Amino acid sequence: MNVNRNHILVPWDTIDTVLLDMDGTLLDLNYDNQIFSHLLPTAFADYHSLTLEEARLRLNDHMSKLKGTMDFYRLDYWHDATKVDILALHERAAELIRFLPGAEAFLEMLSKRGKRVLIVTNADRQSFAIKDKALQLTTRVNQVISSHDFGSPKEDNAFWVWLTEQFDINPKTTLFVDDTPRVLRAAEVFGIAYSLAVAQPDQKRPPRDMQDWTSFNHYDQLIAELG
Repeated sequence: MNVNRNHILVPWDTIDTVLLDMDGTLLDLNYDNQIFSHLLPTAFADYHSLTLEEARLRLNDHMSKLKGTMDFYRLDYWHDATKVDILALHERAAELIRFLPGAEAFLEMLSKRGKRVLIVTNADRQSFAIKDKALQLTTRVNQVISSHDFGSPKEDNAFWVWLTEQFDINPKTTLFVDDTPRVLRAAEVFGIAYSLAVAQPDQKRPPRDMQDWTSFNHYDQLIAELG
């Protein structure tokens, strides 16, 4: 369900903590998609003397088997699996790292309203460091948490148990924003009271129909309600 500007998304006065995914939620997923859809297949094909189509098929098959696991998000794993310098590809594409429209202003508004803001990501620390260097994410939020700090991805209930206990988070007064349905579902099943989905995580691709989730296209929709 997509929202309009007249729809109240969440009861902001009851929310004290906002958990924000990073890739595709705060940041334009075009950066990551360019790496894994174009740069990596090309480098993989060159290294292993494959056609680009063969490289894409092998990588897509491998990724589909790992989806939702820690290895799926670990740069060192993909370096070992492909023999390609994944970190170098990320650094080469760093000029594509940017906030989604309105996301930076949304962070500023949350701070003004006195909300506790945490980035909660499945990205590993190597990946985060590149984005932090580009956009100074650490300075814009109260804390940055990677699922790699614990050892289970956000898809697992164990992660949410650890997160809420370790960082003294009350699920009943928490909003979680993400762009991945299986992660949103895990948070909901655990008991996070409020959730929102990003409808257009990649600005180079059309918005998606997030049928099961209240979604939004632009952070201006949330800023208008917070202001």
